[in-house]
This record gives sequence, structure tokens and C-alpha cells, in this order.
Amino acid sequence: MLNLFETFDQASLDFLNSQKITNIKVPTVVLNDDGFLPQDVDSPVQYYCELPTNGQPMYFDQLPIPRYWKINANSTGAQVYDVAKKRADVVFSANDNSRFVKEVHWLNNDGKINWVDHYDQHGQYFAKTYYHNNQPVLRRYYNRQGQKVIEHNLRIDDVFLSFKGNQRHFASFNDLVVNYLQECNYNLDHVFYNTLNKTMAVSLRLPAGGSDTLLWHEKINGNEIPGNMQYLMDNQTRTKHVIFQNYRDWQRHSDFLPDDTGNVDVNYLGFVYPHPRSNNLRPTALILTNSDDLEQLDQLTTLLPNVTFNVAAVTEMSEKLLAFGDRANVNLYPTVSSKRTKQLIKDCDVYFDINRGNEILDAVRGAFEQNMLIVGFKDTLHRPQLVAPENVYQASDVRNMAQKVLTALVKPALMKKLIDQQRLMASDTLTDDFKKGMEVLMHD
Repeated sequence: MLNLFETFDQASLDFLNSQKITNIKVPTVVLNDDGFLPQDVDSPVQYYCELPTNGQPMYFDQLPIPRYWKINANSTGAQVYDVAKKRADVVFSANDNSRFVKEVHWLNNDGKINWVDHYDQHGQYFAKTYYHNNQPVLRRYYNRQGQKVIEHNLRIDDVFLSFKGNQRHFASFNDLVVNYLQECNYNLDHVFYNTLNKTMAVSLRLPAGGSDTLLWHEKINGNEIPGNMQYLMDNQTRTKHVIFQNYRDWQRHSDFLPDDTGNVDVNYLGFVYPHPRSNNLRPTALILTNSDDLEQLDQLTTLLPNVTFNVAAVTEMSEKLLAFGDRANVNLYPTVSSKRTKQLIKDCDVYFDINRGNEILDAVRGAFEQNMLIVGFKDTLHRPQLVAPENVYQASDVRNMAQKVLTALVKPALMKKLIDQQRLMASDTLTDDFKKGMEVLMHD
């Protein structure tokens, strides 16, 4: 049995965490290793490159650059300059103000990407991607000694592997993955995979006799299922189950699923999210932002005088935002510390997703896990899948938003109903239901 993920995205993490919460132990492999996988997650790159598993991430000011060049950084990224000419963009590893280097995009004289250096969570330089006409064409992976181990031609997808003194060629990266899975003796009787791209292609290449499950978390656009999903229905493959993980799509599955799904059983199974606390109906609200463009903040703070608005940023605040500090029901936290942020998340029961800038500190996800009531405007949502549709408003409808919050804070039954709906719309599933669903899949 194996979890096989194309990338370690949020849905992959949520599925793996759901298994852990319900004490289901399944090995996990990720095809596209970005260097920051959890310690209990494997990848072909880790195996063949024999990368170190200790060491600290590289902080941005440790990045080696030529003498007299400089690095300018903020909370979201950094840039490398040769006097006034930008030479590189530095991508950080996470949205948590850690400023650990994940990628360095080196630029040519025209400002386009020339190549990308990849660093992992242990500060190891482990891969390099070459670009042509601003498109990736070749990626090389290195071992801890800096020797080339994997060369992947991104245009035609073939791979050359140098491992333990042997040279091998694979027609595709998926063929390399199949070789890796068999070489590492993974139990491939049942594979849980979550894309209709590479992981499905690997499933199709595995020996017959297995019983695989497609975990589908992406949104169905319109009323047509993807072509590869239709292929699974029309043909006998290892895939016996298609599991929808998006509750909103499952609500309307009769619109796009045929009455006869052919060779696969189609069902729904959401995620088990951590919820360390309940909503306590305290009139305290939170906004995390690195922007002063907060939609209708003036109106909201006026309409809700008895609600304390806590506005926090990891950067300095502009004069426009600092002016709100004169209001009795507004607390401002510029350059907020990690300790203070954690305390604010514990102390607040409403989250206003009204920041027009980028999301910081996984704010909406944190609010969701803490069972805050999340409200926002249609044009400001950062994670709409975590916000119940009835809590999303047009900017001109700010009065109804304020009324919703005010009423929920004084009516426990309404707040419970809103939080339950918020969780349901985000595909939240009870522990027992997830466990039962997995047992059916694992024993089929």
C-alpha cells in the first residue's frame, strides 16, 4: 500500500494528516521533490541522490554571491543586485517569514530567467534547472558531493541516471519512478494517487493485479469530467475507485458524472482537519496583512464598535493603516512576533479575509483550524475553499457582512451552524467516517 503524490501540495498534506490522525500508516512517495518534504515522505530524488537528512535551511543572507553584490529582502522574497542591476530573485521556502532559501532564479541581461538553483531544507544545493526563452528545458539533480546523478530533459521527458557506478536511460521520468518503486520494494498492491497526470501514468505502468484509488481534490470546471478520468471509467486498469475530496463538487456530482461510471466505483471522502479549539463567541477579530489595502475596514470598524479588530503585519505599517490605531476598537501590531501571532490566533473568534495583498502566515488556514468564523469579500478571498459561500459578500454589501458577524456572536446556535457549514464546505470529515471510508478502500 502506498500514497503516491505528484507534488506535496496542501491536499496531499491534508490526506496524509488525515491518515495519521486516524492511525492509518501508509508509506508516502512524492514525485516532484522541492527539497522541503517532511522527514517521513520519500522521493526518487532523495533515494538516488542520497541527500543528507540533517542540517539547517539556508537563511537568505547566507546565499553565496559575488563580492560587492548585495541582497535586499522582505517577508515574501529577496533580490540579488550588482549595484543597481538585479541579477536574481530569491524564493523563500514558506509563507511564514522564515526567509529560508528554496530557489534562486538567476537572470540574464534581459531580465529573463537563465537558470534556477534549488536548495533543500538542510541547506543543500541539490538541483539546477536550465532555461531557454524563459522556459525550463533541463534539470539536473546532484548528490551531497555535487556529482550529477539525474539529468531530466524537460522538453522530451527522457532521463539519464548515474547511480552506484551504473548508467541508465529511461524514456520518461515516470519510467524512472516505476523503477524506483520496484527497486525499493514498496508494496504496490494498492496505490492512492492524486493527479490525472504523472501519478496516473505511473499507476498505468505498474504490474497488473493491483487495486488503485484516484483521489480527486481539484475543482471540476463546468459539467464535464476530465478526459483521463473518463478513460479510467471506460477501460479496465488498476484503478478501481475514484474518490472526490471536494465536497462542493460532490454536492453536484450528478451534473457531470454519468449514471454508469463503468470500471470504477465513484464516491466521496473528505479530510480530517485538526481543530484544537471551538469558537468561543468572543467579540475579537483578526486580520493578518502586509498591505494597507483592507477592503471596507473603515466601514467594518464603524459598524461593529463592540468588536475588537486586531490587525497584524510582519512588516512595518503605512501611515494609512497606522491611522486606524486611533480607534478605540482597533489594535495594531506592526512587525508582529511569532509568539504574539500565535496568541492572537488563540484569542480571536472572527477572521476578516479582506486583505487585497498576498496572504501571510497561512492566515486563513490558521483561522479555519481554530474554528474562527471566516468572512470576506468576493474579490479579497485568499482561500475560497475554506470560506462558506454564504459568508462571502460583495464589497458594497458590507452592512450585511457586519450584521452576520454581530448576530453570530450573540447567538451560540447560529455560530455553531455557521462553523459546521464552514467545515462541511471545506470537505471536513469526522474521524470515524474517514477511517471507515479508508478501510473500505484498503480491503477492496
